[in-house]
Amino acid sequence: MNFVSLRMPIQNHRKITMHSPEEDPSKIKEFGYLTIKERLIKRFVVARDVLGKHWRDELAESDPFFNTKLGADFMGSVSQAISDTSRGHVDRIERVVVAMEKLAGIKITRVV
Repeated sequence: MNFVSLRMPIQNHRKITMHSPEEDPSKIKEFGYLTIKERLIKRFVVARDVLGKHWRDELAESDPFFNTKLGADFMGSVSQAISDTSRGHVDRIERVVVAMEKLAGIKITRVV
């Protein structure tokens, strides 16, 4: 069986982008809230901006978990979740965000 033929053509894939409430208030207007994942992604963006473009290196130096293959996978999945919200599991995103906020000196807020 040829597994390559089972793939969907690239043009059929659509990107899902996360909009902040300022850009697209329709979700908040309709549902009254952002999901936990969306709130974590917003917190990640703030922490990433504070740490700068070498945030992965800083995180790996400060926390031994992120200096492993699994830790690098966590950081990669969170990065992908910014452009495609179907990516990245909430628990992975939370682990990275909390570690980044500690490193950046940002007061950690409860998610739920």
